[in-house]
Amino acid sequence: MKRLISIIIMGFLGLLLITGCQKDTSSAMSDQQLEDNAIRDILTNEDVEEGDYLVDWGIDDGDQGNMYNGFSTFSTGSPFEKLLTPYDSVSRFGRILNRRIPRTIIIRRISPDSILVNVERVWGGNFIVVEPISNDSLLIHRKPLVHSVRRTTIFTKRLNDNDALQDPRRRWKLSGISMGKGQSRPATTLEIHQLDISTSSGDFYTFSNPLETIFSLPEDLPTILQGDSVTVQVLVSNNSSNPFIDPNTGATETLLLHYGINRFHRARRQFRYMGVDPNTGFNLYEGSWRVHEPAMRPFHAVIDAIDNGTIYDSDGDMYPYNSATWGLPYRVVLNK
Repeated sequence: MKRLISIIIMGFLGLLLITGCQKDTSSAMSDQQLEDNAIRDILTNEDVEEGDYLVDWGIDDGDQGNMYNGFSTFSTGSPFEKLLTPYDSVSRFGRILNRRIPRTIIIRRISPDSILVNVERVWGGNFIVVEPISNDSLLIHRKPLVHSVRRTTIFTKRLNDNDALQDPRRRWKLSGISMGKGQSRPATTLEIHQLDISTSSGDFYTFSNPLETIFSLPEDLPTILQGDSVTVQVLVSNNSSNPFIDPNTGATETLLLHYGINRFHRARRQFRYMGVDPNTGFNLYEGSWRVHEPAMRPFHAVIDAIDNGTIYDSDGDMYPYNSATWGLPYRVVLNK
C-alpha cells in the first residue's frame, strides 16, 4: 500500500514537473521578440520622451472655441481673425478628434544595426461648422470623420552602450523619423505635392516626398530662429468631380497651418490662395508668420488641405469629410 502511495506521489510530482517545464518553454521569449515589444512600447507610449517626435493629432482643434484663425496657446487674448471664407454663413470650422485607434506598427529589419518601422494612426471624430443664424443663435453642423496619419521611423542599435546591448529591451533607440502624411478615409480627392519654407534669416527648405524624407534625431530637424519671419508655400491639387469653388478666389479647397504643436501648445493660421502655379498647374497657397515658439522640446507643423465642400455644404453624402495633410517636425533655436 505504501509503495502504491509512493508511486502515485512520484507520478503526480512528475506531472507537475512536466507541466512546469511546458509553461516555462511557452512563456520564454526570444531576444528578437523582446526587442520588437520594446520598440512597440516606445511607439505606443505617448508619455515617453520619444513621443514628442511622433505627434499625429495636430489637426485636432480640441474645442469649438479654438476654431478660428489666430488661435494660439502661446499668448493670451489672441485676436479673432476673420476666416477667409466666401460666405458669412460660416463663422468657424474645425475638428474634434475623440476616437483614437492604437497605432499600427510594422517592423522590418533592414540591416544588423537598423530597423525600419512603418507607423499608422487612425483617428475618428467630427468635422464641425458653426453657422450664425441670428445675433445670439448658432447652428452647429457635424460631419463624421476618419483620418489616418502615416510615418516612417528608424531605430538603430546602441553600439556604444555595452549595458544596453546586453538587454534586448534597451538595445534599440529611435534615431530617425519621416514627415507625417495623412488623409481622410476611405479616400480623398486632395493631394499635397510640395512644401517650401523660407525664413527671414536666409534658410530654405523644400519637401516633396514626406514618407521618404527621414530626419536623423535631433540634428537633422529643420531649425528656425526664434523671432524669424517664415514664408510657407504649398502646391495642392484637387480632382473632385463636383468641386465647390470659392466665388471670390476660384479656390476649390481651404488650407490651414497648424503649428507650434506639442503636448502643451498649438496654434492655427490660414493660407491665402495665390492662383494656379504656371510651372506645375497645381494650386498655390502662401502664408507668412513670425515664430514665437520658445526654444524647447520639438514642435510640429501640419499643412492641412480641406475640400471646400466639406466646409460649405451640409450634405454629407455629396460632400463628406475630405482632407489631406502633411506633418513636419521642427525645432526653434536662439542662435545658429
